[in-house]
Amino acid sequence: MKKKLYLVLALVVAVSLVFAACNSGGNNTTTPPPASGGGGSSSSGGGSTPAPPPADTGKKYQVDISMTHGEPVSPNWLDVAMQLQEMSGGRLEVTVFWSGSLLPMVEIPRGMQNGAATFTNLPSSNFHDVVPLNTRILSLPFFGMQNPVESCEIYMQLLDEFPQMREEMAQFRILPLGATPLGMYSFHFTDPKPVHKPEDLKGKSIIPYSTAFLPLLEANNAAGDYFPPAQAYESLEKGVVDGYINSWAFAGWFGLTDLVRSHTNFGEFQAYQEFNIFCLNMDFYESLPEDLRQVWHDAYWNNGGYKQIWQDTSKLYYGEIDKAKAKNDTIVDLTPEEIAVWREILAPEHRKALDKINAARGDKVADQIYDRAREILKQKYGV
Repeated sequence: MKKKLYLVLALVVAVSLVFAACNSGGNNTTTPPPASGGGGSSSSGGGSTPAPPPADTGKKYQVDISMTHGEPVSPNWLDVAMQLQEMSGGRLEVTVFWSGSLLPMVEIPRGMQNGAATFTNLPSSNFHDVVPLNTRILSLPFFGMQNPVESCEIYMQLLDEFPQMREEMAQFRILPLGATPLGMYSFHFTDPKPVHKPEDLKGKSIIPYSTAFLPLLEANNAAGDYFPPAQAYESLEKGVVDGYINSWAFAGWFGLTDLVRSHTNFGEFQAYQEFNIFCLNMDFYESLPEDLRQVWHDAYWNNGGYKQIWQDTSKLYYGEIDKAKAKNDTIVDLTPEEIAVWREILAPEHRKALDKINAARGDKVADQIYDRAREILKQKYGV
């Protein structure tokens, strides 16, 4: 009887050891760590991102890219989108929609929030009151931004240093991947008479494309009339307005080259700097395995996609300058002394813009971003 009891006990112990070994083996499978938070420009999504799902090399993801501009002037935009597809081994299946046909410009923030598009470009000049930390501060007139590509790198540096900038975009479920420049802004007129001083604007009607310039126009008896970009040609052709403030490339985008006859450039300080911010839908991003998340950061930023995309704009930008010279337009390149006069008039607008952002947010983050940006510019350019 005792032998049978010992045998039963031995069997129970053996079975227990087998189960213990099985459970021990299961515990060696670790839970994937959460994606890195914060503001790293290479692979982070900002904030507390959920743990990425395990990689599924067989699963494909539809990517709907909505561009606010047209295909003929954007070959490198298309190239980078196709690189995105290639780098993913075809797992990201890309369709590009041009000229706002999928997501019109005015609907970008809410459209991204609702998942109407996977990715789009957000022109910063159109959303100063919607996401001001990302679009307003670096676009202040005569802020000191110089090289266009370096300006976008400064934006990314600030985006990494200030989580509030990412949080501002996250309210619309937007993950900013980077930015590309639209080119430095100048003054352009249908009248060939040169404009050197602010008082030379007297009597002119101008499309400013930024309310920040209205005090300058009002102080010099000039009018600021807003017309959408698509109506710029007709407005200039019919003499409704006498000029506009925008990038040289703007003339190429909207066929204005033959209508304008004089231009005022502001040297290395420039009048205005704008960006196209790369906007990726956060819900889509969070549905991806980690390796495909990295593909997005690599394609548009780490591998230099933002520089490649800038080539489209720069080709137009410098091409329009060459066209203006060929038809003997008046081109004024202001001296530093002349520029100082224009900057002094608009300097108070910096404080007004910051106060407006602070009042809306209830904090002083805008001041912190502004001061840090000025510090970076002083280190880089001494201004």
